[in-house]
Amino acid sequence: MSLGRRELLVGTAAGLAVGACAREPPAAPAIRFVGPDPARGHLVRDAALAQRPVSEHERAGIVIVGAGVAGLSAAWRLERAGVRDYLLLEIEDELGGTARGGELPRSTYPMGAHYLPIPRPDFAALETLLDDLGLVIGRDRSGRAEYDPRAIVRAPVERHRRHALCHEGLYPSAGQSSAEADQFAAFINRLRELDRNGADGRRLFDLPVERSSVELRALDQISMADWLTREGFTSAPLRWLVDYGCRDDYGCRVEHTSAFAGLHHFLARGFEDAEDRLLLTWPAGNAHLCRAMAARCDLGDRLRVATAVIGIDPDAAVVTAYDLANDRTLRIAGDVVLWAAPRFVLRHALPMGRDPLATDALSYVPWLVANVEVGRAPAGTGAPLAWDNVPVDADHLGYVVANHLEDEQARRSPGAVLTFYEPWCAPDLAGVRARRAELLAADAETLATRVRTELDRMHGDLDVHAIDLVRWGHGMIRPVPGLLFGEGLARARAPIGRILPCSADTSGLALFEQAFANGVGAAETAMARRGRPAAATMLPT
Repeated sequence: MSLGRRELLVGTAAGLAVGACAREPPAAPAIRFVGPDPARGHLVRDAALAQRPVSEHERAGIVIVGAGVAGLSAAWRLERAGVRDYLLLEIEDELGGTARGGELPRSTYPMGAHYLPIPRPDFAALETLLDDLGLVIGRDRSGRAEYDPRAIVRAPVERHRRHALCHEGLYPSAGQSSAEADQFAAFINRLRELDRNGADGRRLFDLPVERSSVELRALDQISMADWLTREGFTSAPLRWLVDYGCRDDYGCRVEHTSAFAGLHHFLARGFEDAEDRLLLTWPAGNAHLCRAMAARCDLGDRLRVATAVIGIDPDAAVVTAYDLANDRTLRIAGDVVLWAAPRFVLRHALPMGRDPLATDALSYVPWLVANVEVGRAPAGTGAPLAWDNVPVDADHLGYVVANHLEDEQARRSPGAVLTFYEPWCAPDLAGVRARRAELLAADAETLATRVRTELDRMHGDLDVHAIDLVRWGHGMIRPVPGLLFGEGLARARAPIGRILPCSADTSGLALFEQAFANGVGAAETAMARRGRPAAATMLPT
């Protein structure tokens, strides 16, 4: 029996329909909140907790509050000096602060900070830490440290997407006019001119930021947008690039970023286009460094997680803390308290009227971070998938590929974990508060849809298996004009009785290097206050 064309087409269509019905629809991705619990952070304000009877009394020479980068760096410095009578208290269940990490079936991932440029040779303390953690594998003929190649970001490092095409690097040069090309070249030349020492012998822009020359500190009084305009940099592609840098490092637009901070982004860690400006990263981001520091210190029971500090007597260095896991209140008598938690929280632990810092002296930008497991790695037309993948003219920063550094065998496995970053920028304090409230009130499905929509705009329909969402209500301090060298930060880092504030935000920049230097410096000050000063400071002077 033969079939006519019509019968054949009808039969084929019916067969396709049956086949389509027989196939299972794609499973909905697993969506969950991970990371810090916003409600837990408010325990320090709970008046009822403060009235609970004390269950246990303890003694520690130094009490460190906060097991983020600053707190862990302080512990590492104390260990190197042979000081072990300290306690490290952390309100969350895991250490790391904004450098925490998590895990999906395909890969571990960062919840926040995800890389570290290799330090300049004169930042010896940070180089010593990396050596301690096994990342320095030798020295070249000039004596410069050589780092474990397994932790160095591999090419392609960056690509940007514009008008549906992917291009290498971050600067969107495709289609630029000759005038725009000239402005970009002039900008690079201007940065080269600023990559030098000031008249006082210090680098104009350095880390830690307090080490910077005084010569150009007046730039802190104007915005980065105003500096660009003053210098004649009006090109749209160039201003996008600078705005991206400010959002990436600080969560702020150029209009709301100190010009000193904006230039610091390009120059303090080493000139942006230097060939030896290597980046260190790991699948879990800087959580790898935090975990390695904790292991190096062999913290044991000197680390107390799920422990909220609810009160401090600054004159007696007595800390009252609530142990969430065991529902008990502890009182810890110390000699010195290192406050390595966010500075704005300290006010709530102090007696009324003891904080010299004005309530709104510091402001923080909220961030949404999402780790998206996909069944196949994204492609795109043009430049191939890079470690960092950035869309031009979007509010978010794109994503990094968490499993970028896998070995060859693992890289052949399908799929990837994409770490999506979005600062919820705002022009002023009221705007920041509104955006924070919006972020924390949103449900997981709403935020996951937001992330999927933005990723689909970059790549079409991705095969999404899971989305882990992290909400950072106070993700980064905002280095607004006038902050870095103003009276507010001076008060933020000033000792209060026996309390030494040392989180990164007391210096105005939410950078690993800054938090590290603050923690090390506070540990050295604490040892000196106890009559056991370190033989020599590890920090540059």
